[in-house]
Amino acid sequence: MKKYLVSAVLTAWVGTLSPAAIASDGVNIQALKACSFIENDFRRLLCYDNIMAGKPIDAMPKGEMKNTNTAPQSNKKAQAASVAGAPAKHSKANKADFGLEHKKEKEQKDDNNELRARVSQVDEAPYGELILTLDNGQKWRQIGTEHFRLNSNDTVIISRGMFNSFLLKKQGANKSIRVKRVD
Repeated sequence: MKKYLVSAVLTAWVGTLSPAAIASDGVNIQALKACSFIENDFRRLLCYDNIMAGKPIDAMPKGEMKNTNTAPQSNKKAQAASVAGAPAKHSKANKADFGLEHKKEKEQKDDNNELRARVSQVDEAPYGELILTLDNGQKWRQIGTEHFRLNSNDTVIISRGMFNSFLLKKQGANKSIRVKRVD
């Protein structure tokens, strides 16, 4: 029974906090919105406190309120654009490419992210890692001891991985191993 009584009282109390109830109690919603345009945190809080205490806006010191006729959203967007170094207006070309920026960067980077070469020599280190010599003279060593079948004259693709690591895979195969450049 107490649970129902507590929930009924709580519901009635929350109902009195609705925006319509606040407006009918004499709190000026327009004044609260005007306080939101004050940039200084302390003065904005002081403005809210004065309004909730029932003091008129005229009672606040001059210089606290900004001109509320300007649209704050457009000013904030323009400031954000100028801070970011981006132009405020976008052309149709930019809108047509929206969402494709990262793909263009990836296409430009793909030229340097991959090396195709033939294996000229395959050696094995004491713990079973592969040591590969490519036809261009580079030497690569396997990181780890994962089994990977590779023969001379196989074409391999070495691609750049995360955090400056490299992955080697045989052309036409899906399996890859981590490698590092030896020389």
